[in-house]
Amino acid sequence: MKLTSKSGKHIDTLLVPTRRRVAVARLELGMYVCELDRPWNETNFAFQGFPLLKPAEIRALRNCCEYVYVDDTRRVRLQHDTPVPVVGPRVRKPIERPQHALSTEVEEARAAYLDGSRLIEQVLADVQHGRVIDTRACHGAVKRNLASMLRNESAMLWLVRLKNKDLYTSLHCLSVSIMAMGFGNHLGLQDDKLQLLGMAGLLHDVGKMRIDPEILNKPGKLTAQEFEVIKRHPVFGLEALRAQPGIPEAALHAAYGHHERLDGTGYPLGSGPAQISYMTRIITIVDAFDAITSHRAYDCARPVQSAFEILRSASGRQFDEDLVSEFIRWLGAFPVGTLVELHTGEVAVVVEKHRQYQLRPRVVVLRDAAKQRCTPRYLDLAQITVDEEGGPYRISVGLPDGSFGLHLADPELQAILHPETLADFESC
Repeated sequence: MKLTSKSGKHIDTLLVPTRRRVAVARLELGMYVCELDRPWNETNFAFQGFPLLKPAEIRALRNCCEYVYVDDTRRVRLQHDTPVPVVGPRVRKPIERPQHALSTEVEEARAAYLDGSRLIEQVLADVQHGRVIDTRACHGAVKRNLASMLRNESAMLWLVRLKNKDLYTSLHCLSVSIMAMGFGNHLGLQDDKLQLLGMAGLLHDVGKMRIDPEILNKPGKLTAQEFEVIKRHPVFGLEALRAQPGIPEAALHAAYGHHERLDGTGYPLGSGPAQISYMTRIITIVDAFDAITSHRAYDCARPVQSAFEILRSASGRQFDEDLVSEFIRWLGAFPVGTLVELHTGEVAVVVEKHRQYQLRPRVVVLRDAAKQRCTPRYLDLAQITVDEEGGPYRISVGLPDGSFGLHLADPELQAILHPETLADFESC
């Protein structure tokens, strides 16, 4: 994709490249193959360029090539044939890594997160004023956050829930970066791919810095004209990032394509599934989830379960159905930072996910059965923990942030994340 301008700052033409590389596992009927990853004379194909009209042609390409180049301007519309679905990497078991205790990792995670938040604020300011961004620092921050995630992802997952709505755009970018890397690790992606995901998430929304703040932060419903302005931010993002050194292609795709939909109703191009890369599909899901569960100028945070239902209901149309299922499986029914009501009526916050048992995280009780403040009490629901009547503790329902006076950003909940407090809890 290339932006050209005939009049300084005003974009006159958006040029979209027609020749692009596609892994053979992601070929679809109707695509026009214009080049192979090897000379044509080393294959049995009679023509040097042809549309894929039969499944056998796709199978033949998969047998002899790893990737090909397709020309999107010559794509053939098929009325009767069923397209071969686009597939991403097979979900592999995450690499087994030594895990640090939450109390041990939390300080490094906090330091990395705070440094990352300051960096992304500077990056967004640089984009807003047309300055060169420090891409080397971005790569360093992503690498540092990934290292913390791999040691104990619960520490970082807690921190990403602590967004201030006044800093929503910057902290949203950081949160999407961190969560995308955690999700990618669940999918079994290698570390170099995880870092690309981290960069894609960190920079996916930079185009919003070219949007009028009065429209971007409007508390009420946008008019149709205002929404058309908002819909330009992917183009602005691509324009800003293409001018920067050291920006990976995955970040360009995510900035431009994170509002595209599989059914072709997204923006800015209305692309179909063949044009939405695997990494962009991941960013799209994480972006939507983080937005739905965050306090914004124009909307209150909704419970995690509501976000899951929205993702499920839009699967296959807006989001990749398989990735949505894996995303929910990765976060678990009650992710870190979620307020929950226990079967006793007590209210707790999830502080650490269990790697095997989704419904049995570690929680800290903060409200008694009458919903009154109480001395914080640690419960590991994966262990045999019983109530006063001898019944095992269980979670009844998830609650939205702010329930019963509990806000994740308040000092009361922040105190839980102190290393000494966590160490005391972990020794129980």
